[in-house]
Amino acid sequence: MFGLKLLPNSKKRYSAERLRAVYTDLLQHIDLDNNNLGQRRGISQEDIECHKNEYFVNNNHVTYGNNGNINNNNVNVDLATAFRILSATKSPDKEGEGGGAVAIRDDSSVCGIQQAKKLENRVIELIATIGEIVNRHGGALSSSSSFQNDVKTDPVFEYFSEKCILKLFVDIAKEVRQGTTSRSESSSSSSVHGVVWSGPVKAQVYQTVSLLISNVRDQSIVYYLLSNNYINELIQCMLPLQQWTEPAMSKMVPAYVDLLKNLTLQLADEPHLFPFLTLEMNVTADSSDDKIEDSVTKNNVEFPLFSAALETATSYFAQSDSQIYATCLSIIINLMHLLHPPIQTWICQSSCSQRILADHLCQRLHDRYQRMTNLTRGPVVDGSRNKSIASQLVSLKDEMGMVHEIFWSGVRGMDVRLCESLLQRVVSVLLKSLSQTTTTRPFLIVGLIDADVIPESEALAQVSTIFFSCMFSNLAYVPFQRMLAVALFHPNSTPIWSTFEPNQYIDSPEAYLFMPALSDIVNKVESKETCPNPHRQEILKTLQGNYGDWRTAAAACLLQSILKSDAIDTDALTMLEIISGDESKSIEHSIATFLTKSHNPTAVTSKALECMGHLSLLLLYHNLRISIQDQEGEGEGNDIKKQIERSLSKSPVWDALVKVCAHFCKKAMEFRKINGVSDIFLDLTEAAIKNRYTARYNESGSATFTCLLSRRGCIKNTLDANLLVRNFRGVSANDVESTRFYINMSLHFRSLCKVVDRLCFAFEMDAKISSASNEKRVQNINLDFVDEADELTKAIGGLSGKPEDCADLDLTGRMFFRFQSALKPVEALILVLDPTDIFIVKPVVKNMEENRGTVMCGISLRNIIGAAADGSWLHVAVRNSDAGFLIKNGNMALQFESPGTCLIVKQYLDRSREVLRQNLLTKIPDLLQSPKVSSDGSCVC
Repeated sequence: MFGLKLLPNSKKRYSAERLRAVYTDLLQHIDLDNNNLGQRRGISQEDIECHKNEYFVNNNHVTYGNNGNINNNNVNVDLATAFRILSATKSPDKEGEGGGAVAIRDDSSVCGIQQAKKLENRVIELIATIGEIVNRHGGALSSSSSFQNDVKTDPVFEYFSEKCILKLFVDIAKEVRQGTTSRSESSSSSSVHGVVWSGPVKAQVYQTVSLLISNVRDQSIVYYLLSNNYINELIQCMLPLQQWTEPAMSKMVPAYVDLLKNLTLQLADEPHLFPFLTLEMNVTADSSDDKIEDSVTKNNVEFPLFSAALETATSYFAQSDSQIYATCLSIIINLMHLLHPPIQTWICQSSCSQRILADHLCQRLHDRYQRMTNLTRGPVVDGSRNKSIASQLVSLKDEMGMVHEIFWSGVRGMDVRLCESLLQRVVSVLLKSLSQTTTTRPFLIVGLIDADVIPESEALAQVSTIFFSCMFSNLAYVPFQRMLAVALFHPNSTPIWSTFEPNQYIDSPEAYLFMPALSDIVNKVESKETCPNPHRQEILKTLQGNYGDWRTAAAACLLQSILKSDAIDTDALTMLEIISGDESKSIEHSIATFLTKSHNPTAVTSKALECMGHLSLLLLYHNLRISIQDQEGEGEGNDIKKQIERSLSKSPVWDALVKVCAHFCKKAMEFRKINGVSDIFLDLTEAAIKNRYTARYNESGSATFTCLLSRRGCIKNTLDANLLVRNFRGVSANDVESTRFYINMSLHFRSLCKVVDRLCFAFEMDAKISSASNEKRVQNINLDFVDEADELTKAIGGLSGKPEDCADLDLTGRMFFRFQSALKPVEALILVLDPTDIFIVKPVVKNMEENRGTVMCGISLRNIIGAAADGSWLHVAVRNSDAGFLIKNGNMALQFESPGTCLIVKQYLDRSREVLRQNLLTKIPDLLQSPKVSSDGSCVC
């Protein structure tokens, strides 16, 4: 309490008197070389003495007067050299003429540096204190109901304005020539000291001004802070960033970016402040010079906030700090999204800024592509590279998210410029990497075994495919997506792709090459030179599996991203011939070729098959929609069923799905007969079913078991780092793993066929409803990827619903025995034996008059590993989680009334388990039988 009394109260701490004292103290510290500064700024002797007040001066700090005593008391102190060493700007004193720093170790320099650091620390503290006083006092007044929006009633801000303290802050932050002490060389309007202050001092200025901008809400104060171009000067004096040293930038740039962010937020709330943040530019160039920037010739206005954010974002320092870089880009995007007409007009007319931004974003994507390619080259399995690629994918999605925001900013001309820049600087490079086959070294089939090494050509092609998938998934801008789809899949292409070198700026209409060329291809302009699309042919080969399953999965993800894009409708699919009547050259033919080929039972193949199966459903869905719409257009709306039959009978994808399902079912049944597999085949099938289906309970408590096929093989869950470099090694090939593979694929393609059956049925029902109501409803039919387990699947997989814990169970007609648990003896527990399960039940009434009980635990007979009798004790090993006092570490010990009862229970358990097992084994052929195709083309699974 005694220490608190020495501190001034809140009023005095944030009063005008304290502000005057702190300001005077600040002038004392910055005026060592400028003796007449106090008189120039109108500081009286009374104000100079004010800082000595015991309330305001901390005795731990040393203050210096204007009489230059510091130089007289210590002749060995060389402040001039010290300030040059500490300054934020680069100079030969630090970097040296040849790039090497000059080591100064004499006593004068060392003492000078120590003294200069102490002085600068005090200056930092005083600047922060001034900001705190103005902010606290001004904020309190602006929130007071008695404040009448007149800054003259605020003595703190009145003093702050009268003494031009903000101008003083700007002078401290501005760059001046080092070593200047003469006022003839450095005028008072541009310098308050003969040196450039260090990075921490300048950073504190930016921090203080940023605090004032963000916290002061009174309109009059805001207008003053933004007037006289003080803020604009403060923004501009930081640029260019190359003038600052690395240590200075590490301190200054974060505070500088925070100031830009707060100014942007202020402008977003009050767009009418835009004129305060602009500068009139002096154009002295000859009017006949065509190289003058268009933003200068049109309005002669500069927008330092936008220009500074753009220059900072494109600097190497910001790009090395993800937080600063993201903040700068957010500032740019927020400014572009402001709907204030003057702001929109300025950005629209600033073609130079648009070009710099577009080129920078494209260069970032190109660099990201190079880094991912370098990481992909090498062994197929590498945990550290896998983690690095995962990080790169996250950053890639963030960068594409920024590009997406700029596409939708509404700035006229920016979307077109960015489209062309992406095509020239990113897409052209990706397309070249997609088809780098040569006669001497073609693409290899890699990625199947862990010993594979990915060469550069395969890495380039795989990363390119993933990049295209990310573009369709994240850049939801219709014109760009359509142009990209034309470049990839249209039968015709332009030869410019193979000859273009991305080294020119897009600053004239003649620089736009690819957008007009792609438009001419779509419009079939005969005067333009075209050629067969080599990129489409490469993708078709990849889908067929010519380059291995590793590449096929990525190509399937690319097609999925296109089919799921809102920009690619049925007309676009037909124009691109993704859905085509020419079976030998269509996407469907390539998919069917891959599905029906021979497959090795590996994890990579499993992923590729799931991706291709998902893609097959999407293609069939679009194919059926187009067929139905064409028939309705011809006036044959009542014959939808026959049209669906004809469409499926002609579809190579549907035929391939049925064949591959039959193939995997046949292979699974063949492996069932292999020694070492036959004994565990039922367990493998049960595990596969349980892994696929998840229980979902409704309000009544009944369970349905469903498999979400939308999560298997879809781009969202497949497009990850493992598609490039795997994190873990695969399981070595053996009969058990091969059996597991064929069972999983049989169940998967069986589910896909069921989804197609339901889709056809939905189209038929929709046609009947639409014919009755005379409305076209085919647009409302969506592809349902949910597969619900049927009774056969639930029986073999042990998915049948059973009484939950704490549920009532009727014991009438059931076989049950009394017992006690070994872990916790409890009276009147009952073991209920069912043909498929056993239940531990606590009777409602001890004497069993009501013949009912409460289920405490339920265990499937298939989870019982074995049982052994020991007198009246029965020990049961189970695959079940611990259940209170009944099951511990997979063991359950039960004590019955007599050894005979225990033996009866054991024999019943063994017999029930064997009967259940044989019953399920007889049902497996029904589960894994080949699907039957009816005469109408539908599949019966």
